[in-house]
Amino acid sequence: MTGDPVSHAVATTVAVHRIEGWHPTDDHVDALGALARGDLPFADFLATHRARHPPPSPHRRKIRLRRPAPYLIPGTTLLRNEFGVTTADALADLEYTASAGRMVGWLCAPTIEALDARVMHRHLFSDAYGWAGQYRAVELRRGRDVFGSVSSIEDRMADVHGTAHRLVDEGAGRDAPRLAYELARWYADYNQIHPFREGNGRTGALMLLAIASMCGHRLDLTGITRHEWYAAAADSMPARRDGRVSYRPFLYLLKGAVS
Repeated sequence: MTGDPVSHAVATTVAVHRIEGWHPTDDHVDALGALARGDLPFADFLATHRARHPPPSPHRRKIRLRRPAPYLIPGTTLLRNEFGVTTADALADLEYTASAGRMVGWLCAPTIEALDARVMHRHLFSDAYGWAGQYRAVELRRGRDVFGSVSSIEDRMADVHGTAHRLVDEGAGRDAPRLAYELARWYADYNQIHPFREGNGRTGALMLLAIASMCGHRLDLTGITRHEWYAAAADSMPARRDGRVSYRPFLYLLKGAVS
């Protein structure tokens, strides 16, 4: 990857979002570059994309639900969102675009105060969700994989944040292979908790990038595919009675990404 900070920020942002399923156009990438260079204000960057998805008429039939769905638009499986859109395609386009813009901005001007997943989640997703930065209030699973219980999130994330700060505090002199090992262990734990209703992958990736940078290293995720990352996530989940995660699948990916 090039040493140019702007190019690095854009390439990294695109790589993280592609892992999460985004398919950016050339216009997206060009706009991220302008944003990273300071040639385009974020408000204008996002407004251009919001104009492509005007919210529907507010006159919609009200649907009564037997059970509350705090994260969903009533009568749908779509997340409530600040954009006011009611289709999955529109929400995906705007959410990816907004979080990519926020990520490239953070990478160009990082702050150590943001070494907290809640702060990073709020930074990435406050344009999309009113609950950005808050731990989820519902149980979550993907296929057969069950993520951390709601009741355990607060305590387990306190440990995750403590580990992140320890890695940074002790980062001086740690070589790249050792840091890759530590990052793999950190991410495997974080991934199993999955503390947010949406946006866990991008938030975790930004945390990895922040930790690596604060330890004096660069993390290059551009060579990792979505299939590789999701396979590692699945393989890292607990398969034993003791409930321990496996860091090895992520170590395989990260050992060549830290320099």
